[in-house]
This record gives sequence, C-alpha cells and structure tokens, in this order.
Amino acid sequence: MYQSSKNNKMKKIIKPLGIILSILVAFFAGNYITRYGIVIGKNSNKYGTLLKYADDVEQFKGLYEVKEDLEKLYVGDIDQEKLVDGAIKGMTNSLNDPYTVFMNKEEYDRFMQSNSGEFKGIGVYVKLEDDKVVVDSTISGGPAEKVGIKGGDVILKVDGEEVGSDQSKAVALITGAENSQVNIIVGRKDTELEFNVTRETIKTVSVKNEMLGNNIGYINLSTFNKDVSVDFVKALEELKGKGMKGLILDLRGNGGGYLVEAINIASQFIPKGEVITYRIDKYESKEISKSEGGVAIGLPLVILTDGGTASASEVVTGALKDYNAAVTVGTTTFGKGVVQLPFELKSGIGGLKVTVSKYYTPKGEDINKKGIIPDYEVKLTEEDVNKEYSKDTDPQLQKGIEVIKDMIN
Repeated sequence: MYQSSKNNKMKKIIKPLGIILSILVAFFAGNYITRYGIVIGKNSNKYGTLLKYADDVEQFKGLYEVKEDLEKLYVGDIDQEKLVDGAIKGMTNSLNDPYTVFMNKEEYDRFMQSNSGEFKGIGVYVKLEDDKVVVDSTISGGPAEKVGIKGGDVILKVDGEEVGSDQSKAVALITGAENSQVNIIVGRKDTELEFNVTRETIKTVSVKNEMLGNNIGYINLSTFNKDVSVDFVKALEELKGKGMKGLILDLRGNGGGYLVEAINIASQFIPKGEVITYRIDKYESKEISKSEGGVAIGLPLVILTDGGTASASEVVTGALKDYNAAVTVGTTTFGKGVVQLPFELKSGIGGLKVTVSKYYTPKGEDINKKGIIPDYEVKLTEEDVNKEYSKDTDPQLQKGIEVIKDMIN
C-alpha cells in the first residue's frame, strides 16, 4: 500500500546538506545524511554533528575500498551502473523487508506506470501468497493468457532475475516497452515452465460490476490504482439505479495499491467523521484518516476475501468489519499491515519504496502478518481452483449470495 509522497511529514524537517566526498562515499553517505541527518541550527553542537557525519562516512569506507579493488583487479568488464545498483539493493535487502526496495530508473518508471491504470505488460494480476509472487489471474485475451500462463503459477524468474517474494520487483520487470519480449519462468505444481511473452499496451479495468439477480449487486475490485475510487462510485450508482438492495464486494486477489483510494472507497459505507484507519511511524507520530461519507452507507454488504487480499484491501475490509458495516466470506486475508512511500531519488538514478508506518483498524487491531479472519470461512478445494471458473460453481461467491440474501430480508 502506497502513501503519496506529498503527504510525507518527514520532508518538513529534513533539509539538504552539501557534503563533497569521493564518488561512492559522497553518494551513499550524502544521500543518507540528506534524508535522515540532523538539521544544524545556530545552537547546534557543530563539531559533534560533524563527528556524527564522519562516523556515517566511516561505515561506508569498506564499500569504497571494495569498489577500488574490483576496478584494479577484476579481470572482466565492470558496469559502473550495475555496480551502484547492486550496492544500493544490498542495503535495502539487508533490512529483510520485502516491501522496502530500491528500483533503478527503468524499474521505477515501470513501477509507477503499473499503478497508473494503463501499462505496457503481459496482462496478469499478481498477488503475494506464502511469500511467493503468484499469478492471481490473467486478463482475457492478453499476452499471458495467449502463451498459456495461468492463475496459480508462481513467478520464479523474469529475464533471468529471481523474484522471490518481491511483488514490486516482479511487476517492474514484467512491464516494459510495447512489442518487446520478456522471458518468464513459473512454477506450476512440481514443474518449471518457461514462457517468452510479447508485451502489449494493457488497459486495466479495475472495477467490474453486474447485477446477480434478487436485487444483489456485485463489484469486483482488482486493484487500488490511481483514481479507482471514482470508477467505484460510478459502479455503485449504476447498480443502485438497477435496483440493488445489497452488494457483494469481491476483493479476492486484490493486493492493494494507493492508501487514499482505499480510504475513499471505505468512506462510501462509513458515516462522515468516523475513523477508517490510523498510522504510526518510527517517530510515534499518529496520522488518522477519517471518512468523508459516501453513497452506500447502510447498504447490506458482503466482502469476499482470500490470501491475496492485502494491504489497501485490508484497510477497507478491516474498517467495514470494525463498524459492522460488512460481513466477510472466504479465507483469511494476507496480513500486510504496513504502508510504503515510493519516491524518486534526487540523484535521478531511480527510486525507493520504503516502509514508513504501520496501520491499524479503527478498533486498534494490528493485522500485520496475521490477516483478517472472515466471518464465514469457505475454502476452495484443489478441484475448485483447477476447473474452469463459473460464478455458479464458485463456493465463496455462492456463500456470499446466501448471506446477502439473509441481510436483505
């Protein structure tokens, strides 16, 4: 889940510091000091502060030493850009946080594009499941579907790079220039399969709605990309115009997106002024997000969840569950209770996505690594997963219909 950089309070207290050092030391230490160093004021202990910075620089001397030795001794060619990329990624990887990542310029541009609602890619929705990046579904008629990639496939490598549990990395590597090819290795059961896929322009339809009969509306929300809440409200109004008396909101496989979109969507069902979520950062600062009110307050609501329901999806689910504004059906959600801030580095070499806070439900529940347990647990069998999908034979959806009927009546 991503927080807009313009809301980053840290920027109010951090000022650039010009420090001229040797090339790599200047970049790493300078970037560290600029973002997290102490602002020197008239009453500051100038020399103590400089010693603090000297200690920071000292810690990076080994990095510079290795760079020099590699340039003197390594028999092969050295790509300076890859050398720097690898060093920075080593820093973020050392945090053991799959959500805090460095992206080089190309990766960062792809990442931001993937959240815009239109991107160059292969037409897959991915989710985190058991610390693996898994294909949740493919876009009908898209490049991935054409070559045989299926929902449930575990993405192992993209163009030779291991993906691991880094969903952002997978998305960044998969997207790219139209008509370019990408090599993807997936795991399917006990077999590894390799696909060469030609990228196309993919226009994501994040909100799909229909009437299911018996005055039951259905909205499938696949991601919380930019401005998706606008389309969501339009879908609500359209269904209300068709006589909707109860709604099933399908958040299965929705791995999240922008926090502001989650707040806007939750607001449609929660009275104005009520807390939707609050966040606490490393400085113990508390930021509260409240409902702006909406068009579906009091509407009977069932939310479908599974292990791919994560982040922004859990903000919505947790808030509506706390206010008894929705009944949940399916399986326990993923349990991603942290917020990331993506931003471009001033040096222009790429961007960072950093975990900056933990979020809590209105009642103070910390769902991180625990998830949200549904009111009605309905698991899918292996047969359910492998057979051709139909709403009529979807046990979670059918249970949702049963529950919403009772709520309407």
